[in-house]
Amino acid sequence: MTAPDDILPAMASTTELLSWVREGERLFGAVVGVLQQHEPLQAQVTALERENQQLREELQAARAELEFFRAERIEAAETLKAIAEHVTRLATVALQRLGKPVG
Repeated sequence: MTAPDDILPAMASTTELLSWVREGERLFGAVVGVLQQHEPLQAQVTALERENQQLREELQAARAELEFFRAERIEAAETLKAIAEHVTRLATVALQRLGKPVG
């Protein structure tokens, strides 16, 4: 038989054990909840990664197109400048042939 002095520590141990079991059940439930949320979140992350990659590709294409148009603009400006210089020379020659002084 157990002595009365041995009963109190045994009851305290039982109380601690029950407390740990309850805490373990609570934590297990929390872990299960986290695991259940993991799959939908992982799917969302995957979708966002795909979208991010697509946006990066679109941005790269837009940058390449912008560079193309910048080069085209520079080329067009140089061509217009050359045309303007040529027209100015022609106008000067025409005015000289008509006998008007070019100033």
